[in-house]
Amino acid sequence: METLSLRQNDILRGVIETHIETTQPVGSRSIAEKCAISFSPATIRHEMGALEEMGYLTHPHTSSGRLPTDHGYRYYLDHTSFEDCSEEPLNRFEEELAPKGGDERLEEFLDHVSLLLSSLSQEVGLTLMPFAEVPVSEKPGRLKLSLQGLSHMLEKPEFQDVRRIKNLLGVFEEKVTLMRWVLTHADPQHVSVSVGREHSHEALEDCAIVTARYAAGEGRQGVIAILGPKRMAYRQIIPLVSRMAVAVGDILEPREPEA
Repeated sequence: METLSLRQNDILRGVIETHIETTQPVGSRSIAEKCAISFSPATIRHEMGALEEMGYLTHPHTSSGRLPTDHGYRYYLDHTSFEDCSEEPLNRFEEELAPKGGDERLEEFLDHVSLLLSSLSQEVGLTLMPFAEVPVSEKPGRLKLSLQGLSHMLEKPEFQDVRRIKNLLGVFEEKVTLMRWVLTHADPQHVSVSVGREHSHEALEDCAIVTARYAAGEGRQGVIAILGPKRMAYRQIIPLVSRMAVAVGDILEPREPEA
């Protein structure tokens, strides 16, 4: 990818964050009005044209506005700091996540994690049960993937096309494809985000997936994830996934008391 100027970077970020908020193609006047960008609409329009030529934006035929491409999202994700915004829902979720009792089964706990992820993000929440480091080919048949919040996906304008949602629901129902993808792509150390065609699966080309691993004791790890449209609220969701992974690890792998 080409390196963008500071002005182009600001405009690309403005287009993406405005599109995330409105769901609509974004014009130069919207960027000038909604974002803290001091350039004139004419300058913004010129730079948006340059960003389109470089492959970061696309121009729908039925609109004068622009939409981010997968390359645009990737540049945005790689060049934006997604710090924890410490909003009240995030400050409370550790308490909501705490096991209800000592007899709560692991599968019930992971279902609760997925449901909480979905509720806080308004996207699909995923939790993969803990596993030891064994070959990926051996895992999907004996692991459990908890998936909650499909109704949120059905409400998104991106998934009103019957063919698209049918293919996506097929992946959700079959689950093995998702499990293999999560096992292969979840970074052992950091929150990671995959967008659009980076998934290499047609049914997921309109989606973004944010993943993180959590510790589960005895050398095991699991994965949590949020799946939604490419137009997801990354500024809220990336910190949420990061904090949730730490919280789940604190519950499943308690620290040894200090001497």
